[in-house]
Amino acid sequence: MDAADGLSGTTPEKREPRILFVALVNDIGTDRLPMTLAGDGAECAVLSPPGFYCAAPRGVRRWFRLPAHRRLWLGIPFVRPRLEAACREWKADLIVPLDNVSAQYLRVMAISGLITAHLRGLLERSLGSPSGYHAAFSRAGLMRLAGHLGVHMPRFCVSADPAELLARAQDWGYPVVLKTENTCGGDGVTVIETPDALRAKAAHLLHGSAYRRSRRDLRRRFWSMAGLGETAGAPPVMQSFMPGIPAMRTASTWQGQVLEGVSFAAEQVYPPGTGPSTMVRYVDNAEMADTVRRLVAALGCSGFMSFDFMLDETTGRAALIEANPRPIGTTSLGRLFGHDPCAPLLAHLAGEHPIPVQLEIDGPPVIALFPKEMERDPYNLGRLRKNGVYHDVPSDEPAVTAMYLRRLARKYPEEITAFKEAVEAVTSEPRVAADDSSRFRPAHAFLGNSVRYP
Repeated sequence: MDAADGLSGTTPEKREPRILFVALVNDIGTDRLPMTLAGDGAECAVLSPPGFYCAAPRGVRRWFRLPAHRRLWLGIPFVRPRLEAACREWKADLIVPLDNVSAQYLRVMAISGLITAHLRGLLERSLGSPSGYHAAFSRAGLMRLAGHLGVHMPRFCVSADPAELLARAQDWGYPVVLKTENTCGGDGVTVIETPDALRAKAAHLLHGSAYRRSRRDLRRRFWSMAGLGETAGAPPVMQSFMPGIPAMRTASTWQGQVLEGVSFAAEQVYPPGTGPSTMVRYVDNAEMADTVRRLVAALGCSGFMSFDFMLDETTGRAALIEANPRPIGTTSLGRLFGHDPCAPLLAHLAGEHPIPVQLEIDGPPVIALFPKEMERDPYNLGRLRKNGVYHDVPSDEPAVTAMYLRRLARKYPEEITAFKEAVEAVTSEPRVAADDSSRFRPAHAFLGNSVRYP
């Protein structure tokens, strides 16, 4: 509280909600939520190392510097004091992690004895009940909770014993999916087709070369210093294979309740198989919505949460496979379809409790995520101009767009002219009505249109 706020007879000046975003991994798409919430009127700040995408949008009012790190685990121990200082100076109303590492670290920090009471209270307000933190960031913890709730999910086994993994896989049938903790976006996920492949992968994860073991032990020490030792050496999670297509539901939450959510199915992923989505389409799946509602209630979540599913389009069944305790790149796109997770959360931060009225909006059939879909196939960019494809280029954010073009140029220098032409085509398009089936406005053109308050 500012000193003036405590004076008798004075009323604190009302201001827009202040949101502090925390990023420890420079993931593609982490710029979208700060961009969107700043456009909605929130005052946004970012705590990150230099050069991160999330700090580039024009609406980011403050940037709090973290030291650059070549290896993530070397930088984590420096986060806590910088976060304490940023919260004191910025006086944030909400802290939002933008990647899985920061999402896990903030939750571990919140239940540690190493932070001030003010920061602990702010983290609990931002993330929800501490009782749900472990299951939110642990693949094994989420599977155990989901099994207790009886949601539709694959069979799973958590074990460091290769013999047990092989026995379970034999019972379930191949393929199986082996996952390690502290990974996301397809990293640490392997689809295994045979017993020999499972033996080899288990031996690699649990033992490996002397060099790998020494690096793993050193990394565990650093992560333990930062409070992340609980899952640093955790055994892998093995799941039975669920047929279908990848799907995700992202939601804003408050004290165990879903404020608003939106679901998408993947049209393309990259790298193939287990990589993140590069092209998505909106889906309306009641089972996904109900599963997320039940999990959010059990976890006591606040802030943004996202959950991954395998969607059987023949039966409509959606099998939960994991969680991302943070927003994802498609969170801000919900308003294209009348499901805006951002507006109701900002309303709660402002002390309002409106009843949202859903609007029927016919959004684009397919959304190409920039620059992920360009990276997936840089040699056929004409597909991004086809009718019904909305290319999510942040056309009003030249600094963000330029950063992604530099990334593309490093990977595919021979295609940089084609990349620039594809981006310029989107930037130069006239803003048209949402019911025009051939072109769609960018997400920021729909600000305030997806939730109405009586």
